Amino acid sequence: MDIWEILKKELNYYGIKLLEHGKCQIHNDDQSPKIQGIIKTARQLTKSINQKKKVFLFLWEELVELLDKEDVLERKIVDERMVKLFIFSLKDFSKFLLCFEELEGSKFEKAISDSLNKDIKSFSKEQIYDVSDYKISIDWVHRLISRLMYIRKLLIFASCGRRRIAKYDIKMAKGVSGPWAHLDLPMQERVFPFGGELNARDIQKKRQRRYRKGLENYNKPGVGEGHYWRELRNEPFSWADRGTEDPYPSRHMLSGKG
Repeated sequence: MDIWEILKKELNYYGIKLLEHGKCQIHNDDQSPKIQGIIKTARQLTKSINQKKKVFLFLWEELVELLDKEDVLERKIVDERMVKLFIFSLKDFSKFLLCFEELEGSKFEKAISDSLNKDIKSFSKEQIYDVSDYKISIDWVHRLISRLMYIRKLLIFASCGRRRIAKYDIKMAKGVSGPWAHLDLPMQERVFPFGGELNARDIQKKRQRRYRKGLENYNKPGVGEGHYWRELRNEPFSWADRGTEDPYPSRHMLSGKG
């Protein structure tokens, strides 16, 4: 199966049928077929993506506004399961923001970080119950945006035409490792590229305490003091007196003999 056929099958899964001469067939809202240019379809997807990005930003703005509210009334009884869901949602929001390096230090990150450092008793029943709803909504909108961006990439690639695509030297996996090994591409297995997950992991590594402690002023005026952890097992010792000076556990320690 060549690259063009794989591309056609992938787009067909999302309801777009590739035709000849830079055309494709999509479905209108009333499910009637419609033929138009591939580039035009990609532009329509771009417009839809921008609209959903506005909804995405609006949901985050509302979430920050919700978390900033201070409950001045008496605390009402809250289901313990909703409290756990509330905490999980905040933690997952914190991990989600790591996928967007440009949001580091933004008001969204600050609102989530401040909420995680607060006592649960300082939140109202409305906040505890509504945050999980925002979590589901934000995840869903983000999933829709990612899905549309993936389809748009396929369409832009398809706009090159079958002949030009055939000239590309594209490496394709012939199977996968693990419990489901020896599965081939002819079995219609779709592979999605890694994106935010790996990027978030890299940001988590950079934010480790050992890399940040005392280095806050590294690129700023002033002096920042680093941190040195003394590991005794890395200190030198006399090999002749290793029985008493060697910091590494050895078998003579098991018998208690020096």
